[in-house]
Amino acid sequence: GSSNPAKIRSVEQAFQQIVDGRVQLHLEGFSVSSGVPDQPMGDEETKLGAKNRAMASFEAFKEKHSGQEPHLSVGLEGGLEEEGEDLVCMAWMAMYGARTDRVLNWTKGPDCEKYEVEESYTWGLSKTASFLLPPAITKLVKGGLELGDADDKVFSRVKSKHGSGTVGILTDNLIDRSKYYEHALILAITPWIRPDVFPIGNT
Repeated sequence: GSSNPAKIRSVEQAFQQIVDGRVQLHLEGFSVSSGVPDQPMGDEETKLGAKNRAMASFEAFKEKHSGQEPHLSVGLEGGLEEEGEDLVCMAWMAMYGARTDRVLNWTKGPDCEKYEVEESYTWGLSKTASFLLPPAITKLVKGGLELGDADDKVFSRVKSKHGSGTVGILTDNLIDRSKYYEHALILAITPWIRPDVFPIGNT
């Protein structure tokens, strides 16, 4: 659900760990609308943005490929939460698709033996860790700037959200934006990794 290189890289890194060479990955990014404000606030708005992106990219793939459906569609949405006078950064991941035999053969873990396939579409959702924003960025965001633009202004950068992101510069790149999303993406795929403990209709 994005053409942002950092987001596409995080999805690729997460899936490479999951499929572990069992299949060659083919990823496509689509610039689609989140259906929420440019700077989402709170869990519900941010989660909705991720789900909307996953659904919209699913449809964009079908349109591009003459009705063929992707095996899985992914949406990532960064958001902010208010904690008193502070702002906390986080993001939601949304995975959308069917748990077919073909897909599960690529994703299920080695301890997963008995499970049911699911031809209907289902969701996998997860939230990243959160971190406190510096006061200078918080002030600019509260003044109306999107986080990426506030980051660029405070740290004199250009298009930081397409690179290491705010998390990257705050951690001295110990955690860049792709790595920040990566673990949450793997957690969003758990219904496909362990379908034996995520029954049909419960995701």
